[in-house]
Amino acid sequence: MTRVLLKTFNLIRFALSFFIFRDPDPFEIFSFQFKRPDDPTTSSDDENKVIDIQIRGYKTDADEVWQSTGLTLWRASNYLCQYQMQNLQLFQDKRIIEIGAGLGLNGILAWRSTAASSNSVVCITDGDSDALVHLRENVERNRSTESGDDDGTVSCHQLIWGKFSSELFLENIAGNQKYDVILASDIIYSAVIVDPLWETIQALLKEPSDGEKGGVFVMAYARRTQVPISIELVLEKAVEKGFVYELVKEDDEDGIWVYTFHFCGGSDRS
Repeated sequence: MTRVLLKTFNLIRFALSFFIFRDPDPFEIFSFQFKRPDDPTTSSDDENKVIDIQIRGYKTDADEVWQSTGLTLWRASNYLCQYQMQNLQLFQDKRIIEIGAGLGLNGILAWRSTAASSNSVVCITDGDSDALVHLRENVERNRSTESGDDDGTVSCHQLIWGKFSSELFLENIAGNQKYDVILASDIIYSAVIVDPLWETIQALLKEPSDGEKGGVFVMAYARRTQVPISIELVLEKAVEKGFVYELVKEDDEDGIWVYTFHFCGGSDRS
């Protein structure tokens, strides 16, 4: 009896200490300002040259982040933003989807950077229901009525990775129209998701036709000592699934890399 009471007391003490030391405000506003490359068609004081984005999510050390990694921002997403701003032409007049978007920084940047100057359509997705709530709030937070952003140019949906679920998504959400550009950052945390990831890319990425290269999958990967999976495994699986890849941006010191993937058409497509 004494042992049971002692165990109960320790549990209560642990619970009280958790709530006492828990951050009363675990949220943070992440603010970003992206400057467009110099364009002779715009004046130096053109307000469209700067894109301001605010993302609300949990602090990286918040307890909630242990339940879902999509509730905060990670360093590879900001690095991918740099690549996006350096390659804006890649996103002009394109169908774009971000997968595993979490709070949606990269998808929102793709939307905001193309909304005023092209006919691009952006779909931002995540598989986690909690992340989707924050994702949709962030899209609304960054909707600029002054710039004339069209409601129809951006949407948020749940997407569970895998062949069957991605094919259903393509039919029911995307209207059987595949994507020119797929974006992702900091999405690899376990080896078990690698196969479903590539099945999703196979299902959603536009294939080559009539001499055209087809769509491109742009992925930012950050090295993490606590994550038991290497980029080499991801790249090997990409080749198995019928893709060729290229390293297009790297920061070896911080351990962040951006790769692009295209269909090569000569490997296993099952």
